[in-house]
Amino acid sequence: MDRPADIAPIVARLAAVYVVGCLTLPVGAFLFVTLAFGGTAVAAAGLLATLAGAGGLIFLAGTGTGTTRRFWWAVTVTLGGAAGLIGGARVTVALDMRYGEMLPWALAAGVPYVLVAALFVGRWTRLAAVVAIVALTGGAWHAVREQTRHDDAEDDRNRVLRMLQAPLDLVWTTQIPGYRRMTVPVTTSTAYEATDHTTVRYWGHQNIQVALTHTAVQGADCGPDPLHRPLPEPNRAPPPQPRPDQISCQDRGGGLRYRRGPDAHEYIRTVGDTVVRAGAGTEVDEALLEQAVRAARPMTVEELETELFYR
Repeated sequence: MDRPADIAPIVARLAAVYVVGCLTLPVGAFLFVTLAFGGTAVAAAGLLATLAGAGGLIFLAGTGTGTTRRFWWAVTVTLGGAAGLIGGARVTVALDMRYGEMLPWALAAGVPYVLVAALFVGRWTRLAAVVAIVALTGGAWHAVREQTRHDDAEDDRNRVLRMLQAPLDLVWTTQIPGYRRMTVPVTTSTAYEATDHTTVRYWGHQNIQVALTHTAVQGADCGPDPLHRPLPEPNRAPPPQPRPDQISCQDRGGGLRYRRGPDAHEYIRTVGDTVVRAGAGTEVDEALLEQAVRAARPMTVEELETELFYR
């Protein structure tokens, strides 16, 4: 038990250990830099000498009875404190922390030595040290885990953005009854095909094309983007692009417009500065095109990760 008469020696011992622990970081950092820049033998010997010197100073700070007991106490505190210091350094690297001034880090360097030394003092001091070690270890583990998750998420986001062939705000998806998306949505234009192939006369006959632009709708024909051109029947040339006077455009309210030409039609929806167009041949019901633009929305990075990486 910690008795009042023991408080002064305990404080003196822990204070001495703390001071020695604080000195190990700047000395060790200097020797490590020397080692990194070519002073191999000298720096390596210096690092070992630093630990030995720290152990010797901690031995002198000990007040345990018997030289053998004090020696092993000094060895345990030195190695335990150094292990804690190395663990803390690894945490700072994992968290990508900036070091800046050495003084705050040097003051923190003595903490692991004190915590190990406190394990050998008294019952209540030992309990406090155990709680502090568990709290620091748990906090560091949680911080590193969250940082790792954040870094992984950022890496995945960058991978997604590199795979896109269009700005992220122009990569949208939609839901159309009786249709499914044909391709991974990485461009501004995505095709949807009918799931009931019995109604399809040839490939692409009833496809719906959903396209995104930042081009504002202008003019009586809802240009300037050209009207959708459906895929032609096999062995037939595609129909010519209709003239503006062959295209009608009706305002349906709520930011919606319906556009129609000789062999194709489309619905247009304006959301801010983004224009969503769903076009198809006239064989496709107008209501499906309206449903396509109404349900259209930007894809999230998480959804794109699932699409691209099969997660």
